[in-house]
Amino acid sequence: MMKVTQQIGGWALSVIRILFGWIWLKSGYDKLSGGFGVESLIPVIAENRDSPEWYKTFFSHVVSPFSGVFDVVIPWGEILIGLGLIIGLLIVPALVMSVFVNANYILADMIFTYPTDILIATILLTGKRFTSYVSVERWLYSKWRKSWKGAEKRM
Repeated sequence: MMKVTQQIGGWALSVIRILFGWIWLKSGYDKLSGGFGVESLIPVIAENRDSPEWYKTFFSHVVSPFSGVFDVVIPWGEILIGLGLIIGLLIVPALVMSVFVNANYILADMIFTYPTDILIATILLTGKRFTSYVSVERWLYSKWRKSWKGAEKRM
């Protein structure tokens, strides 16, 4: 009975992970193809009363001078998070970056669905064993484990 429950949980969390990855992939692609620009956010964040002062300072002194870099890094970061979650490779780093990016959106006072996204990422991180049930990572791990055991015997 426990094995069946684990399989159902594994499939369920894997499907949630893949759908969550699709949301990230689509968001990054929309930013990349839609002419996303960080420069337009700088005055909005500077005038906003809900963002912390340290974040406003960071945005004006770090993001503003390098806005061209952030215009590329943010969409590609979202695309890579999405691909990692869809394929099931580097799942934990993708989920951690997901939380980091969403926290930045919240700090910028862009509260849309980001708290929900953080909750989903936290659930997937907590259930990591089941989140990777259907993934490239699980397949690679079993291959690596076999080769490591062979290497230990040769030592």
